[in-house]
Amino acid sequence: MRRRLIPVTVVAALLATVLVVQAQLSRDYTSEFMNNPAGRALVQTYGALKSGYLSDIDDDAVIRGAITGMLEALDDPYTYYREPRSASIDAQDRTGSFEGIGVALTTLNRSTGRGVEVLNVYRDGPAWEAGVRRGDIFMDVDGVDVSDVTTTELVDLVRGPRGTTVRITFQRPGESEKVTFDIVRDTIELIEVSTAMIDGDIGYLSLRTFGNQRVHEQVVEGLARLQLDGATSLVLDLRDNGGGLLTQGILVADEFLASGDIVFQRARGVTQRLATADPTGSVDIPMVVLVNRQSASASEIVAGALQDNGRALVIGENTFGKGVAQSVISLADGGQLAYMSFEWLTPQRRSITEEGITPDVMIRDTRLAQTVFVDGRGGFEGQLVEIVIDGEIVGTGTVDDDGTFSIITTGARPELSEVQGEALIDVDSDAILARGVEALRAGESPPVAAR
Repeated sequence: MRRRLIPVTVVAALLATVLVVQAQLSRDYTSEFMNNPAGRALVQTYGALKSGYLSDIDDDAVIRGAITGMLEALDDPYTYYREPRSASIDAQDRTGSFEGIGVALTTLNRSTGRGVEVLNVYRDGPAWEAGVRRGDIFMDVDGVDVSDVTTTELVDLVRGPRGTTVRITFQRPGESEKVTFDIVRDTIELIEVSTAMIDGDIGYLSLRTFGNQRVHEQVVEGLARLQLDGATSLVLDLRDNGGGLLTQGILVADEFLASGDIVFQRARGVTQRLATADPTGSVDIPMVVLVNRQSASASEIVAGALQDNGRALVIGENTFGKGVAQSVISLADGGQLAYMSFEWLTPQRRSITEEGITPDVMIRDTRLAQTVFVDGRGGFEGQLVEIVIDGEIVGTGTVDDDGTFSIITTGARPELSEVQGEALIDVDSDAILARGVEALRAGESPPVAAR
């Protein structure tokens, strides 16, 4: 199986993007800033705090707060500032490995985005060897209370140089006593591709993210394994894949296309072709693509390219609709600024923004029970509150001393393999996957009419 370089059109377009960003930043904006009354007011505010505030201020915290406030004023979720530590973690992830303990994380309270639970523990990694289990809830890291932090904040504390030790205390579900482990950090490889065989002849390849530079390489290796195992057709699962690096998305789409466009770019009303397929050596077995409402960005570019070129039947839920791209620049403090600058279009010039990719076959994702969050007020302290759906109690909570209560029920989590790269699938309980297998068995062809 071939390994491609990025198409020339991609290189040219990305180079042009970099040059535009550099040209913009080469202008001296200092005078423009100081000629603006609001700009002078910001400098005056900083000076007043430095000279007259009751106690010394943290310069970095105050200035970074000003940067964050500036970007929040745009009311754009795709324009943001990452502080130096977070930017360093992102850069590390993009290389395909990091130094840590070897667990996958998930948010405990999805209504607040806080609290962190162990989603999976990778076999033979540091956490596995120490005795950490799936479902353990982080409570303390090296003496720091982490019971109410975000996953990003937790990663900042848990990662560290290989060979160093981190002490972590967990609350283990079903046990009253907390458990504490001293874990020696090691180098952890990020395996984003998981594979399995279905009924001996259908290959299954799940792609978790496009977020590091080894994704395409891992896809190539996964496809080779599946074909050696006898795969004559393929399920490409992009569900819950939030995207990542555009170049990796283009290379993955190109792996299945012998001709046709892959993606277009539109900026300030000008549309240009960004990438076309390499005509040599594509994987040409029948395939379906699975998506859901959490498939975003590069996932949508891949699904849209395969759909518009009539290469694959797309099955599942309407995708997230992140069709915009960010330019990312490194700042003087080591942080990063990402700001919205482009829009991606499918080969047939369809906008992904907000609309998403509409599957050829719409099926609801049934892998997880519905998650329900309830925050309420009323009743007396200590009273029990229950959530009842279709006659079944799905969650309970207790009224606090201020008369409020909060109930979260997340339902069962799917079983995950402890071995990176190995997919555990259950066709019977997964409606989207079952429909994909049915389509391959029946030889269903993707629609060819213009969309």
